[in-house]
Amino acid sequence: MKIDFSKILETFNGLNDQLRYSIFGTTVLLVVLLDVFLVVLPQCGGINSVNDQVQKLSADTTQVITDKQRVNQLRKNLKQAHLNLAEIVGKVRSLQEVPAILETISSIANDYDVKIDRLTPQKQGQESLKVTEDGHYYALPIVIQARCGYHMFGRFLNKLEDENLWFVIKEMNIQSDEKTPNMHSFSLTIKIILIDKTRG
Repeated sequence: MKIDFSKILETFNGLNDQLRYSIFGTTVLLVVLLDVFLVVLPQCGGINSVNDQVQKLSADTTQVITDKQRVNQLRKNLKQAHLNLAEIVGKVRSLQEVPAILETISSIANDYDVKIDRLTPQKQGQESLKVTEDGHYYALPIVIQARCGYHMFGRFLNKLEDENLWFVIKEMNIQSDEKTPNMHSFSLTIKIILIDKTRG
């Protein structure tokens, strides 16, 4: 079937202006609607899908960056923990070194003008802490009775902490002497952590 566009155009030109504008407007509206339904809406669906993928990818990227920062922080914390552990392990002395430890305590006391009246390891109070592949760990109480000023005793304890010696103060008593107000009697028990490597 052959369509004669010249007759259609002649008929269209013969219509009044209002009707021609209405037909033209309707035709334009149909073209716009077809464009919207056939082109724009399918693309919008694709754009929404792409937008969802972009948001998911952005969230995943943010999570990866956060995880990477956490991994770096965990590595740093682990490295610090290894250093702390190495420092602690370095301060755990051998059970066989008790005489040398007592000598170290006496020497530090002399350096800080702390008069030691008693320095006695309490073998009967020795506690078994843990047995590992490295050896058997113990806590050995050592009773210290000394006379000196507060500042000297504080410096003595600080220096003792700086030594390769891991200890905790279990109890401490301080008594003042009315005759010598600058001198005080200190009585304390420290627990030194030791290892016996012969009994793993």
